[in-house]
Amino acid sequence: MKPHRQRLVALMFVAGILVIGPCLYAQEASPSANAAPAINFNSEFGNRQWFPDVWKPYEQPLIPETKMSNSERLRSLLSDGKLHLSLQDVIELALENNLDIAVARYTIAYSHTDLLRTQGGGAPRGFNGAFSSSALYSGAVGSGVSASTSGVSTSTGGVSGGANPVSLGGGTFDPTAFVSTGWNQNLSPLGTTVVTGVPYEFNQGADLYTGLVQEFQTGASYEVVLGGGRYKNNALTDAFNPQVYTELAVGFTQPLLNGFGRRVNSLFIRIAKNDEKAASSVFRQQVISTMGTVLNEYWDYLSDKENVRVKEQALAYSQKLLEDNKKQVEIGTLAPISVVQAESQVASDEQALIVAQTNLQQQGELIKTALAKKVEGDLTSAQIETLDKLPEPKDNDIPPLDEALRLAFANRPEIEQTELNLRDEDINLAARRNSLLPSLNFFATYAATGLSGHQAVCPAGEAALASYCETATGAVPAPSIAPNGVSQALSQTFQGNYKNYSVGVNLQFPIRNRQAQADMARALLERRLLETQLQQSKNNIAQQVRTAVIGVIQAKASVNAAAKATILYQQTLDAERKKFQLGESTVFLVIQAQRDLANAEGTEVTARSTYAKAITSYQQAVGTILGDYNVELNDAIQGAVAHPTNIPGSAATPAPVKLD
Repeated sequence: MKPHRQRLVALMFVAGILVIGPCLYAQEASPSANAAPAINFNSEFGNRQWFPDVWKPYEQPLIPETKMSNSERLRSLLSDGKLHLSLQDVIELALENNLDIAVARYTIAYSHTDLLRTQGGGAPRGFNGAFSSSALYSGAVGSGVSASTSGVSTSTGGVSGGANPVSLGGGTFDPTAFVSTGWNQNLSPLGTTVVTGVPYEFNQGADLYTGLVQEFQTGASYEVVLGGGRYKNNALTDAFNPQVYTELAVGFTQPLLNGFGRRVNSLFIRIAKNDEKAASSVFRQQVISTMGTVLNEYWDYLSDKENVRVKEQALAYSQKLLEDNKKQVEIGTLAPISVVQAESQVASDEQALIVAQTNLQQQGELIKTALAKKVEGDLTSAQIETLDKLPEPKDNDIPPLDEALRLAFANRPEIEQTELNLRDEDINLAARRNSLLPSLNFFATYAATGLSGHQAVCPAGEAALASYCETATGAVPAPSIAPNGVSQALSQTFQGNYKNYSVGVNLQFPIRNRQAQADMARALLERRLLETQLQQSKNNIAQQVRTAVIGVIQAKASVNAAAKATILYQQTLDAERKKFQLGESTVFLVIQAQRDLANAEGTEVTARSTYAKAITSYQQAVGTILGDYNVELNDAIQGAVAHPTNIPGSAATPAPVKLD
């Protein structure tokens, strides 16, 4: 193979390896799923570093497999067939294992990928809970700064020039390198021999172009193109045959009106950064909701546990009455019907106890499902052993209504999300205002070319035609051929022997500009809508706070009334028993007194549970439930409690030591 062909083939081979190599390496390099133990939802996903590992951007990002095993904390609380739970344990287990929270964590991860995508020039994909303006996208969600590869033609002529200005530019925020190569051969008949000297034309050629294109957040873009090719034919009139041509072009484009400035071109980046805050707020809202649900389930379990105790006590009263009645019937001081009445009451209390026990068991299953990723192994049959009691009402358990409303407006994530959506819309409005302007773009381009190849070396006075010399008697083969090639053509290109300068402006302005006007109007309408929704959200939250405050007041009154009723019915039962022993009462009245006491105790348990859930509803309504239970949002994001919550009043919290 001739030296010039060897150089061209080697150059094409290296270019092909540079293009294909990363793709093949990325496909082969499959990251191990066990490389990391868990997903860090606070990390920035994606391979962001390009140097010194140039293949990194073409590899699959490392996203560890989801861990579906329960946390070590849950396993440590299992012993002797029981799951020992305090209020603090319930909250910490929910942060580590609850699947509603686990699903919500991906919202934060999605927001990080959106930021990465926008930094590369794309549009954010969005996530559940993110605001997406319909006036923001000209096409489908996910479009953005359009990418191009080259503004040149690489078939035969390369950078088109002549007397016309040449404009180069485009790309995305990520620099894009491109390589284009091809080979062509054709044979075609000719109708004359005047031009080429032959009746048919045979052409064979190959070209190779490479370049770099990028756009900046200011709107400016550049493109650098270097390339050329080798071409030969059977024409007798070419100065070089085969010939080698090379081209170098550097172009720059800057919008001056529409599309000018960082405010417009970094639109998606600014929205993505704002949406990271929105994602955190959406996640916090889910944690608040889950905390409320888990706490209410825990209160219900404590209530069901108390109900079992009440039913057991009622059954014990009934069984004691039955035994006493049997003894009195045997000695003839009581009618046999009294035994039947007592047996009926025992059966009724046994049924009530079974219902209470199964309700407790069912509530325990709900708690295990909420606090575990998988209910399996010893956890399946474990009984829950609680370490807390239902809370007692306090005089200052909630602040005044005005303070409660202030707390709600400052802490509710719904208000925060709407305000962040308004900020997104303000960013969009700035871009829409710019889109109303005409399009005025400045461009400048420098291009240089070179041409060389094999040329006949003819004696003085004879013209060189391809590989022939033109003599007085006709064309004769040249005595020698000068093997010029790539190096000579590149030398001409880089020395600028044949230059092409272009500079100019492009001005475009829609006569009626209806699309931009419609998008601007749509954006303004969306902002007015968000303002209305913000006030609507505040009104709904204020109503929820008032309802929660009223619920706490009512629940506290119910607890006080139920506690006094329990005392009354306990004293009534004691008095009725004494009368019965003295023969001044009947079995029916004693049984009725026992039922009244059991109902009163059940009512008190329900009232205390209602009070506990009313406090939880209030904490949700004002958005302080996480702070009230010392929950760190970062612990919820990571799914691991790094610092104990130390909830005041919880059985898992050590009592403070009093110093003398």
